[in-house]
Amino acid sequence: MDQPESSLPHAAVQKGQTPRREELVRLIAQSLYSLGYRKAAATLEAESGVPLYPPEHDRLLLDVMSGRWDACAATIDSLTGITERNRAVAEFLVWRGHFLELLGTGDAGLRLATEVLSRRIAPLAIDRRCVHWLARAVVTSEGAVAPEAVAECRIGLFLDLVEALPPWFRVPSGRLEHLVETAVIQQVASCIYHNLPDEVTLFEDHKCHEEQIPSDCTQILCAHKNEVWFVRFSNDGNYLASSSSDCTAIIWKV
Repeated sequence: MDQPESSLPHAAVQKGQTPRREELVRLIAQSLYSLGYRKAAATLEAESGVPLYPPEHDRLLLDVMSGRWDACAATIDSLTGITERNRAVAEFLVWRGHFLELLGTGDAGLRLATEVLSRRIAPLAIDRRCVHWLARAVVTSEGAVAPEAVAECRIGLFLDLVEALPPWFRVPSGRLEHLVETAVIQQVASCIYHNLPDEVTLFEDHKCHEEQIPSDCTQILCAHKNEVWFVRFSNDGNYLASSSSDCTAIIWKV
């Protein structure tokens, strides 16, 4: 997904704008960036005063890429709308990244890695198997990040962090398109007279009118002697099959 060249300060959000409007602006901006209309998206951010990403997003990205681990943990701790479980998971991801980078430096970082494991990771309320795996890595160096791979691993770390943080922290890719498609599907599903072969347009609410459903009786078929349970036309429309509770099936020439 294309990213904006810069995000505006969150304080620039115009007064009087409702949270729903801010969300809508962010959704539109994200959609414009994903479609390649970067200038239009940047203009929308500037004119609306609503940045695509909140300041916490940019700050956390910068801290992760710079290896400022305490600052990362402080940002995560300051976030609102996040469950304690997800907060612990996010902090674990941060300190695990630091731990594996220290292991990658060899004997020089082994003592520091052990301290990170015991002081930062072990106290977290996470699956203890994760802690045991890292403890084993102290001996085996499994998962250690080599110095030349640090940048790539930090990018992966940030992407993992985003998934653990609350929805307002980032706009999921394709979110606006998903909402539109869901609305179209819901309109079609609630249309009791739906009988249109054409695609539903986004330019108006979908509604099939009653007159589009055949409602005039042109012929009555009377051969069955009890309830008719099933009817179906042939693919070419020249024949009609019907079956009844009288244990008969009839093929009609239309």
